[in-house]
Amino acid sequence: MSKDLRTFINILERETPEEIIHIKREVSPKFEAPAVVAKLEKMGKFPAVMFEKVRGSQYRLLMNMHASVKRMCRALEIPFENVTAAYRELEEKRIKPKRVSDGPVKEVVIKGDKVDLGILPITTLHELDAGAYVDGGLLVSRDPELGHYNLGVFRHMVQKKDQLGAQFSETAQTHYIHKKYEREGKRMEVAICIGHHPAFNIGGVANTSPGVDQYEVCGALMREPVELVRCETVDLEVPANCEVVIEGYMPPGVMEYEAPYGEYPGTYGRRRLNPVIKVTAITMRHDAIYQNGFSGHRDNLVWGMFNRLNIIYRFVKHAVPSVTDINMTLSGRCRYICVVKTKKTVEGEAKNAVFAAFAADPFLKFVIVVDDDVNIHNDVEVMHAIATRVRADEDIFIVPNAKGSPLDPTVREPAMVAKMGIDATRKPYHPEEIRVPGVEELRLEDYLEKAVLDKIPAAPSFFTFI
Repeated sequence: MSKDLRTFINILERETPEEIIHIKREVSPKFEAPAVVAKLEKMGKFPAVMFEKVRGSQYRLLMNMHASVKRMCRALEIPFENVTAAYRELEEKRIKPKRVSDGPVKEVVIKGDKVDLGILPITTLHELDAGAYVDGGLLVSRDPELGHYNLGVFRHMVQKKDQLGAQFSETAQTHYIHKKYEREGKRMEVAICIGHHPAFNIGGVANTSPGVDQYEVCGALMREPVELVRCETVDLEVPANCEVVIEGYMPPGVMEYEAPYGEYPGTYGRRRLNPVIKVTAITMRHDAIYQNGFSGHRDNLVWGMFNRLNIIYRFVKHAVPSVTDINMTLSGRCRYICVVKTKKTVEGEAKNAVFAAFAADPFLKFVIVVDDDVNIHNDVEVMHAIATRVRADEDIFIVPNAKGSPLDPTVREPAMVAKMGIDATRKPYHPEEIRVPGVEELRLEDYLEKAVLDKIPAAPSFFTFI
């Protein structure tokens, strides 16, 4: 059986049932369903949540699927303990898609005047959001010059029953593809794929070079070809096994206001003129699961983390071969703070690593370089390195007026921001650090019974990957 959202849900329910919960009480998609997930989040709990009954829709709503790094490692079938290297190796094993004539996403086909986005349980997340937004789908487009398929996650405000808005990051390939159509005065055909296996979704936000077909990356992460079926009203192909597809086109030169909208930094993106999508068809499974992306929360943050781990590591490793690993911290919204681990050989390498990381990802604002004895997935250990191995006047430097994310709440127009590099590695003057010999080799089981060990409460560790 080909992998899809349902096969992964079945794995969770069979192997780790605590990872997915089903809520049978009817909920509103406006604020109420998001409030349930946000309440769990405040308690430090991040299960996938399936709402079985959603007011105003006959379809189920799935939220928070991507909110756990460990859960996504299970979807990718890679070890949590070695996530960066394992993901990097997997993404390179591209697999070409497979064309099929039909699929579950064609069980229901709605076209023409019958198109109504209101049949879907599209959520309104935050108090000041301008309305309901499709935020958990992958927008499919095709480069008119290079011919490859490109995918990306963007915000899509519901503006009419058959119209969505579209906000593209200035650094996204989709932005450049859209500009090509605009220059030619041609409409850009698109499709939004909603609800697929998490490995497909992660591949859909991979940072690929122009000319690389992103379906091949999705296939690599799924470890099997993506099965593609032709759309009904546009000349594109979409995954046959996803839950919902919204087809349409972006007319050239047409812009409408949308937002405010709660974005990944935890602040509202401002109201702005953006392109629109004229919806021409909705196809779906007869019992479709509508998947939300919960923008500004863990589901959204972790989803976008993996591709950054890959591209930044490659840049930094090329510049500084002694680098061994990197981490995009959840405390930095998986966008703004990068921690680099290195087996430093000479002074000055840390600064080179910082500049390479900034070049790799314009969203980055803070890059911290640490020695290889620091657990870069633990904020306490990283802060300890800063506290004890940094002289602020020598080891911290600022890059003013650099290109940043337009959604960063600290940027000045046009998306300019200051960036900081921190060399938190040991310096030649650093004194010998304390160490208790034998800790690594010692087995507590030889001293205490397991039942006693299990009863000892653990203090909060601020461990960021859960």
